[in-house]
Amino acid sequence: MNEETNVFEQDFTLGKLLIYVLPTIFAILLASLYSIVDGIFVSNFGGTTAFAAINQVAPIFMIIASIGFMFGTGGSALIGKVLGEGDEKRANGLFSFFTYSLIAIGIICSVLLWIFLETFLNALGVTETMMPFCVAYSHIIIPALTLFMLQFYFQSALTTAKKPRLGLLFTVLAGITNTVGDAVLVGVFSNGDPVKAVQGAAIATVGGLFIGGVVPLIYFFGKNTSLLHLGKPDVDGLALAKACGNGASEFFTNISGSIINVVYNSLFLYMIGDMGVAAYGTVGYVNSVFTAIASGFVLGVAPLISYNYGSGNTQNLKNLYKRSLTLVIIISITATVVIELLSHPLSAAFAHGDADLLQITVDGLTIFTLSFLFKGIPTFGSGLFTAFNNGKISGIISIVRTLVFNMATIIIVPVIFFHVFGSSYEAAFYGVWYSVVFSELLAVFMTFYFLRKYKKQYQYA
Repeated sequence: MNEETNVFEQDFTLGKLLIYVLPTIFAILLASLYSIVDGIFVSNFGGTTAFAAINQVAPIFMIIASIGFMFGTGGSALIGKVLGEGDEKRANGLFSFFTYSLIAIGIICSVLLWIFLETFLNALGVTETMMPFCVAYSHIIIPALTLFMLQFYFQSALTTAKKPRLGLLFTVLAGITNTVGDAVLVGVFSNGDPVKAVQGAAIATVGGLFIGGVVPLIYFFGKNTSLLHLGKPDVDGLALAKACGNGASEFFTNISGSIINVVYNSLFLYMIGDMGVAAYGTVGYVNSVFTAIASGFVLGVAPLISYNYGSGNTQNLKNLYKRSLTLVIIISITATVVIELLSHPLSAAFAHGDADLLQITVDGLTIFTLSFLFKGIPTFGSGLFTAFNNGKISGIISIVRTLVFNMATIIIVPVIFFHVFGSSYEAAFYGVWYSVVFSELLAVFMTFYFLRKYKKQYQYA
């Protein structure tokens, strides 16, 4: 057993576990900040319509990038289990096969999206005023979609390879590249032209994706000290299908989340126009920060769970489960309190001096943030079953949570608010914001049901 593998078998205290997963949390968090940095620059130098446009088109790219999450989480769980069983050669063969397959899929997706871009934009309900900005932004991002997918994929792979700090380093460098690019291309050279602003933001994002996607690819191809290396693939269609099926929960979570974003954007566009989309865009950015923290924690701890499950170390599994659940609850409460306290300055960063937009955003954010009390547990529950290679239960939690519960509450809660709190437009408007809180609460009950049901099978409690 080499030194790298021994780390997976240590007895993690609460503090040790937090320290171990922090690099992955920060890596995913920084990756999520790309779009936030773009949003800050575009909203302040390109205006509300340009800002609303990039938020309207973003769901398309997130759906495709989610394929990288699927390969990363599902593939890493399978690879981690194989490593736990002691077969490093097969683990590296599968890692190579998954990586090459993802690259091929990314290229195909870019070609298809380029051809059918306007069809997708029309389906999203993009208005005539936003269309030029959406097209300008998309034509730069689309060729780099493979890098987008690889960036998410390698975050899981680097953690499984016992190199989470290297993943953090790549992400920091990518973030610096993106931020400097925004400052120069949007802040300086756009000259107040909203089209140039969105184009500059897109170019800056691609620069960051090159660091996050290509540099890790080069690292794994070269000689390195990690557990994983790219080389001759172990072509195994069944293993690929199993990895994708296992990681499908993360894929469908992002797809469902993107669909919900489209629904919210459409509702707010109907209710108050571009300003509503801009307000929800700001709230969505803050939500992406918390989601990144929760997802980063799960991605960081998942390889530990997969490895100890594969090696049959039930004592470590019980310890990891207990410590992880405790940390998830602590993170959820802390994030809720912090964001509630910072709701005004966070909203002001995107309002570019518009008092009406600021007030709408603050109102929405203070309500939406309450959902953070509940979001962490379903995220952990889904990730836990992915780590056990149980894609079925992981997928049920993710899909029911993000699509069924969300779609139900977004319809039911505004109607209830409309009738109970006064038959007014304002009551329904607040009901839309509160719908996600009730949706996540339902997801907590569902998650605990599955955690209780399967604890004997996987012996984590």
